[in-house]
Amino acid sequence: MARENARGDVAEHRISVGSIRLAIRDTGAGDPVVMLHGFPELSYSWRYQLPALARAGYRAIAPDLRGYGASDRPATVDAYAVPALVGDVVGLIDALGYDRVHLVGHDWGGGLAWATAALHPDRVRSLVIANAPHPVASAEARRDDPAQRAKSWYMLLFQFVGVAESWLADNDFANLREMVFDNAAPGTFSPEDVRVYLDAFSRDGALTAALNYYRANMPAAAWLREPPQLPQITTPTMVIWGEADTFLGLGLLERSVAKVRGPVRVERLAGVSHWVQQEVPDAVNALLVEWLRSTS
Repeated sequence: MARENARGDVAEHRISVGSIRLAIRDTGAGDPVVMLHGFPELSYSWRYQLPALARAGYRAIAPDLRGYGASDRPATVDAYAVPALVGDVVGLIDALGYDRVHLVGHDWGGGLAWATAALHPDRVRSLVIANAPHPVASAEARRDDPAQRAKSWYMLLFQFVGVAESWLADNDFANLREMVFDNAAPGTFSPEDVRVYLDAFSRDGALTAALNYYRANMPAAAWLREPPQLPQITTPTMVIWGEADTFLGLGLLERSVAKVRGPVRVERLAGVSHWVQQEVPDAVNALLVEWLRSTS
């Protein structure tokens, strides 16, 4: 099946969410599905899922998270702490006029989806996680699992203001290219796709805002502390996991599933990298539609 980009009837606009405005991509009609991207990505990361969900009879909404793309970019590090980020998700649900949504998240967006479902289960009809550890599982693994700690080396580099920005951007974003575009299967990212991402992160303050997610929530001292706790997940949950993830070991999948008390389904995709919904969009789309129909 040919890949399909999110074009045509996908509307792009900004919406007020509390004290900030988020840029969103919005298409389709029906039960709402909100999709949260990761680092270093954009709502564009869901370009294959937006039209597929609209065709399946859903309203699909993908925001640029706070600090990303065309969304507002607060200047302070603490503006990117998890309570503010979860507040954006709940605020977006309110601004869209819904009581509950199906919530889908990848990478950092998956972490926010986990946290939103834990703290506001009444707002999440079902939860889909794509290659994103539960925040408590992630903190536990950084403390207890030497293999995962080694995979998470970049999180410490990202604490160095200015240094991390230069490391990612120098030599025409050589290290960012290696972390993202060269890390996926060949053909996952077209030259046009690469240009969309690099143009976004070339804007003033864009890299710093993205890195502030790590600085606000994963400072070096946090690696030595007991991890914070969250209520267990009671929302019906599906976890989609590319098993060839360079950054996240399978131990994180096991730890994350253990945080779910409600119904849980796990779909492991052999040979697929961290960038799962962009690398194998047809497989992810089929799983999403099947799951949404079973939980609607």
